[in-house]
Amino acid sequence: MTFLDRLERRFGGLAIKNLTLWIIMGQVLVYGLTSMGFVGTGQLTMNPELVLRGQLWRLITFVLIPPDYGLIFMVLGWYVFFLIGRTLEGTWSEFRYNLYLLICVLAMIGASFAGLGEPAPYMIAGAAIFPSVFFAFAYLYPNVEFLMFFVIPAKVKWLAAFVWGMFLIQLMIGTPATRLMILASTVNFFLFFGPDMLRRRKAVARRNAFEAKQRVEAEQPFHRCCICGATDRTKPDDQFYYKDGRGYCEEHTALMGQPEAEQLAAAGGAFKE
Repeated sequence: MTFLDRLERRFGGLAIKNLTLWIIMGQVLVYGLTSMGFVGTGQLTMNPELVLRGQLWRLITFVLIPPDYGLIFMVLGWYVFFLIGRTLEGTWSEFRYNLYLLICVLAMIGASFAGLGEPAPYMIAGAAIFPSVFFAFAYLYPNVEFLMFFVIPAKVKWLAAFVWGMFLIQLMIGTPATRLMILASTVNFFLFFGPDMLRRRKAVARRNAFEAKQRVEAEQPFHRCCICGATDRTKPDDQFYYKDGRGYCEEHTALMGQPEAEQLAAAGGAFKE
C-alpha cells in the first residue's frame, strides 16, 4: 500500500465531490459580482500583508478569481477545465484530485508569502491552477486531440509542451515572483508524476542499452577465417569451413588438413580469433 493509498484510506471521506465544478461556479459568481461592481478583485487576491492583518478569506478566495481572458475565452477555459478536471477525478479518485489541487493552492500561498511585497503573483494565483491540471491531463492522456480555434486538431501533449516551453522562458527571464508562482503551480505535478517519470526514464535507458548491445552483436561476424581473419562480412560470397573449432575461408581451405605449425606460419604466427 502506497503513501497515497494510506492517506486516502484515512482521509478519503473529507474529499469534496465535483471539486472542478465548485471552483468554476465560484469563479462564475466572482465574475458576476465584480462585473456588477459589488466586489473588487483586489478584495479577493492572495495578498500576504493583508492576510497577516486578519483578512483570512484571501487564502481561499484567490482561487475563485477568474482568468482575465475576455468572456468568450473565459467560458471556453471553464469548459475545458471542467472536462479535464472531471476526467482526472474519475481517473484517480475524488480524494487524490482534491489533494493534487490542495498541494498546488498551498504551494501558491507559500510562494506569495515568500514573495512578500511583490504584487504579480497575487493576481495570477487563481489562474495558475489550470495549467497544473492541464499538465496532469496531458501526461495521462497525451494523444487526446483538442481543436485549436475550433478547427486545427492538436494533440494535448504538444499543447502541454508549448506551455512548458513558455514556463521555461518565464523561469529564465521572469521576475523572482513569477518564478516562484510557476514553481508553485507545478510542484504538485512533479510530486505526483516525478517517480513515474524517473521509472520511465530508467526503462528507456535500459531499452536503449539493450538495443545498442543488440546492434553491436548484430554487427559482429558469424564466421571468421583463422588464417587471414576474413569474415562473412568482408567476404559475403565465400563459404566457410570448420575443423577442430577453427574456421577457414575458401582461399585457405587447403590448410585445414595441414599440420598446425604450417597453419600458424600461414597465419603469421597466431590464429585470428
